[in-house]
Amino acid sequence: MKYKFICPLIRCDVQLVVGDRNQLKNIGGIEEKDNFDCFCSEVCSKTDGTIRYFLVWIQNRQDYHGMVHETLHLVKRIFEVTNIPFNKENDEIIAYYQNYWVRAFWHKMSKKIKR
Repeated sequence: MKYKFICPLIRCDVQLVVGDRNQLKNIGGIEEKDNFDCFCSEVCSKTDGTIRYFLVWIQNRQDYHGMVHETLHLVKRIFEVTNIPFNKENDEIIAYYQNYWVRAFWHKMSKKIKR
C-alpha cells in the first residue's frame, strides 16, 4: 500500500509504502537497502537532483517500533533540508513533529490489522 501526505506545516511531500519490497522497484532515485525491514530516504529528480519527496518504507504493517524509528529519521531529514536546527535546543519541536508523523502513519498502517 502507498500513502501520500503533504505536511501542512513545512509543505513537503512524504510517501509511506507499507508491505512487500517489490513495491519500491518502480521508484527511481533511492538506494537499494538490503537486509532492512524499513528505511527512510529522499527520492530525487534524475534531471537536477532536487528532492521530489521523502519516502518511508515499512515491510510489516504491524511494525510500530520500526515505524517510530523511521519517523525520527524522517524528521531529521526534513529539518536538514529546510534548514531547521536538529539539536537539543529544538527537542520539543522535534518531539511534536515526530508525533505528527507517528500519528499520521499509524492511522494508515493500523487500519487493516486484525485485532
